[in-house]
Amino acid sequence: MKFIRFLMFLMCFFAIKSNAKNDFEIKKDSFPFIEKVFLEYQKNSNGFAIAYGNLSKKEIALTFDDGPTEVSEKIIKILNTYNAKGTFFWVGERIKNNEKIIQFAKENGHLIANHSWNHENGFSFSKELLWESQVAKTLNEFSKYAITDVQYYRPPFGAITQKQIDFLATKKIKTVLWSITTMDWDPKENADDLMFQKFKKNMHSGAIVLFHDFDYGNLDSKLKDLEKILIYGMRKGYKFVSLVDF
Repeated sequence: MKFIRFLMFLMCFFAIKSNAKNDFEIKKDSFPFIEKVFLEYQKNSNGFAIAYGNLSKKEIALTFDDGPTEVSEKIIKILNTYNAKGTFFWVGERIKNNEKIIQFAKENGHLIANHSWNHENGFSFSKELLWESQVAKTLNEFSKYAITDVQYYRPPFGAITQKQIDFLATKKIKTVLWSITTMDWDPKENADDLMFQKFKKNMHSGAIVLFHDFDYGNLDSKLKDLEKILIYGMRKGYKFVSLVDF
């Protein structure tokens, strides 16, 4: 009986230790640390809020916000070179007159997702108005260009509430956040090699990496660092996939 109790103690101990290790790694493997609220959203949303993927699977999702722009095409070409897939969170009002880029992304197997209509802070909307004026309006614009079955939404600035997430879930929309940010939008953080070093330091299985397919300065550095990230990740045995394959 004592032996059985001892075995049960060991099983509980290592289970707790394993869970603690995962929690620690989740916090450690982000730059800056994953927002605590992001972790809470993922925990409380029944799969409809995602800050990270499977921590035991060597896959990484590279995501790009604020397009489509000419930068989108440059990024897609780099991804194609390494047989990597990306997820592009595009702004509804920027879709018009970008048919060429849209088609290029679709033909090469990249995923197009929703990044609101005009990049407004979601905290300023009720859950119903967020859906109507930002998410659904963008989906309607997407449909004009044969972008269908869009199930992922990323709130600008990561600004969203649990009530909004839950409401979007009733529309079958999953809210996507991130576990690593390259800070490529910040001129103080996007110089040569800085974005790559952030990724290298914080890389982990199931990472969702935040980039932007918009020129916020130092574009050549961003493109070079994206290529470094792909080379380094692949050498370490990681596969770069879109969220639909995540």
